[in-house]
Amino acid sequence: MNKKIIITGNHHTPAIELIKQLNSDTNYQWQIYYISHEFSTETHIKNSIIPLVGDHYYNLESGKLDRRWFINTLTGIPKILSAIFKSIKLIKTINPDIVVSFGGYTSVPVIFASAIFKIPSITHEQTLTPSLATKINSYFCQKIALSFNQTSTHFQKFKNKVYITGNLLRSEIFKTSTTNFKSLNSIIKNSPLIYVTGGNQGSHSINQALVKLLPKLKPYTIIHQTGKLDYLEISKTTNQFKNYYPTIYINLKDIGWVLNNSSLIISRAGANTCQEIVALSKKSILIPLPHSQQFEQDLNATWTKEKLPLQTIIIPDKKLTPDELFINIAKLIKTPTTPSSNLFKYTQNTKLLKLIHETI
Repeated sequence: MNKKIIITGNHHTPAIELIKQLNSDTNYQWQIYYISHEFSTETHIKNSIIPLVGDHYYNLESGKLDRRWFINTLTGIPKILSAIFKSIKLIKTINPDIVVSFGGYTSVPVIFASAIFKIPSITHEQTLTPSLATKINSYFCQKIALSFNQTSTHFQKFKNKVYITGNLLRSEIFKTSTTNFKSLNSIIKNSPLIYVTGGNQGSHSINQALVKLLPKLKPYTIIHQTGKLDYLEISKTTNQFKNYYPTIYINLKDIGWVLNNSSLIISRAGANTCQEIVALSKKSILIPLPHSQQFEQDLNATWTKEKLPLQTIIIPDKKLTPDELFINIAKLIKTPTTPSSNLFKYTQNTKLLKLIHETI
């Protein structure tokens, strides 16, 4: 039986995993449409989403309710209204059987438009603290899917809508093959691998601290996901470091090899990154994004520290310096790793897919 689904939102990692599950679904044949906003520094959509959905991807630019800067909310109102009208047109044209949101302000007009046409919808929250978008979506959707049971306290008025599905970890992180880093297999036996990432868009403060530190990191192999903005400058100025491999983006064919072979991960503290670190029982230095919504990344980092207390170091962004980073690299690289069997073994999480089946 053929069914149509719209996936929307800015948190692409769990959305990609859902798309794969939909493509192998034995209950229905799915036509998958994706509505999101592609930022100028974005890499996920071009490299991971569009190859999966092709011309069923629609870019939607919207304003947002900015709780820190009211002027941004005022100037964004015309974009919000425009996004609502565009979403209404898309919903009417596609006529989906269900809409699933993975958060972010671009999801709100789509969920609202689906409610107008009485299309069932689910909003999924990956983090411990729900975003404003998820809170708004909860008024219009049929079901609220949460990654953590404790997050349900934020939805007391919608108790009958709440389902604990957990997050959707990328299945690729449990694979150990690689396409682009085969030449490093022998090198990392004697030169431990450190993986540095600031997320999909990169982190300028982490990039700067690391590059200044490279002369001290010669005993290690460094794979550095710089993001798009800093890549050209960094790649031009670091040619002399033969142990250093900067890249804009780590594709899905390589991410499992990189994560599994890393002796240390240095990263922001996004929800998906932290959950992957715990799943793989990796040592990490986490530098939460300052001013993240409701201190979301601080909470993610603290959660990781609770799960892996001896293997996790948290450095506030304002205290990040090359010296501080180096001291903690030297400290943590020597720390024994907790066997992953002490945590949990991966099984594909299909709870959200089952919830979709129950909703349509």
